[in-house]
Amino acid sequence: MQTLTEAQMTRLVESVLRAAGLSQAEAAACAAASVFADLRGAATHGLVYIVPRTLESIAAGKTVSGARPTLRKETGAAALMKAAGVPGPVAGREAMLLAVRKAKEQGIGAVNMFNGNPIGLLGYYANLAASEKMIGIVMANTAPAAAPHGATSAVLGTNPFAYAAPSRDSHPVLFDAATTVASAGKLMQVRRQGVPVPAGWLTDAAGNPVTDAAHAKGAVMLPCGGHKGSALAILIHLLTGGLSGTSVGGEETHDNPDPARRGQGALFLAIDPELFGGSAVFETMVERQIGFIHAARPLPGKDHALYPGERGWAELDARRQRGIPVPDEDWKLVVEAVAAAKLPADLVASASAPA
Repeated sequence: MQTLTEAQMTRLVESVLRAAGLSQAEAAACAAASVFADLRGAATHGLVYIVPRTLESIAAGKTVSGARPTLRKETGAAALMKAAGVPGPVAGREAMLLAVRKAKEQGIGAVNMFNGNPIGLLGYYANLAASEKMIGIVMANTAPAAAPHGATSAVLGTNPFAYAAPSRDSHPVLFDAATTVASAGKLMQVRRQGVPVPAGWLTDAAGNPVTDAAHAKGAVMLPCGGHKGSALAILIHLLTGGLSGTSVGGEETHDNPDPARRGQGALFLAIDPELFGGSAVFETMVERQIGFIHAARPLPGKDHALYPGERGWAELDARRQRGIPVPDEDWKLVVEAVAAAKLPADLVASASAPA
């Protein structure tokens, strides 16, 4: 088990991606998204996700240093952004900040992004809006991996969704989840660990549960909450790739053979509470909501119920003090990804060493 400080992990991500050809600004944007995830305990979308996925994307020619997002259509409150070639976190950050700027002017900002590369943890981008005193909502499509409710073949993506809202005194409310029972990252983590897949995550063609990771090939993921998660995943397909005219559930995203339709679709929304009841009033209302949650009768053995994101913020505060753990199997995957990219063999060790 490796344990890195926030500074060490940031330097590691930046050094690897710069060595792979990204600029300092591009690498820094990727590192910010990656480290935010690891600090919050969402390791499946941190170092072990951003570094291998970005290196693979660079090698495939899908991520190109210097590429810039372009606006295909734009109004005062909305925009359609093409992100072909742009490093995922760079495009995601620019899309969310554009939505925020529009919300400051119009009250609401919406940016639909297409042709995107992997952007990582959606909660990072929703929180960018919350840090600007906005409500942030982000959703993204993914390739077919999950069965719609009542079926056993892959049609829907894991289609994550996130939202964040600023509070007067507390950390922002921050929710981030896949619309499947577990994210694809958690499934890959279970496979790396060599432990059984929890029941209810996967089904085979006959509808039987699959718990043996060694026999999981060909199995499909299940939507969270049955028909409810299935319907949410469909909505996300329609509001991302559907709106941009690139793909819906059942069609490839990153591996789509048509360059015009290839890549991830995402929708970034920012809402300015000032347009409605006022920012100060809204943040007070969020604080009041947190208070009611904390005052609810807790389960035996629990101090109080947690509001969305509270556990992650506590983990972030703790990891800034004690360091960020990286399991051996995750470290091995990062080292192998660096080797596959034909980067210096000692790059990971040297970049993560104490300053």
